[in-house]
Amino acid sequence: MECNGGTSGFNEKRTLENSTPANELKGRTENNTKTSVFVNHAAIAWQESRRKWIGDISQRSERMPKDPIISWSMTYEDVLSTHDPFSEPIPLSEMVDFLVDIWQDEGLFD
Repeated sequence: MECNGGTSGFNEKRTLENSTPANELKGRTENNTKTSVFVNHAAIAWQESRRKWIGDISQRSERMPKDPIISWSMTYEDVLSTHDPFSEPIPLSEMVDFLVDIWQDEGLFD
């Protein structure tokens, strides 16, 4: 799964509405002509919010890999046939790997 940083048309329109060209902030150039440097204030605000949310990456400790919660012998039917909760929460990455493996085996995922 990739995230290429692209934005939807809706977000682009909204960003344009919320942004101010840099020339309005800084004035005009030396020869009194307008410049059209775009400053994406929404993207800057989003990056700042994200940085606050994820924290300082250099301060994070290296986590020891944990044993998988879902057994390698467990099938899709095993997961669906029980209403009992797992002994602990299953990390999203583990569940995605589990489902992709099953879908590949069944020819549903390329």
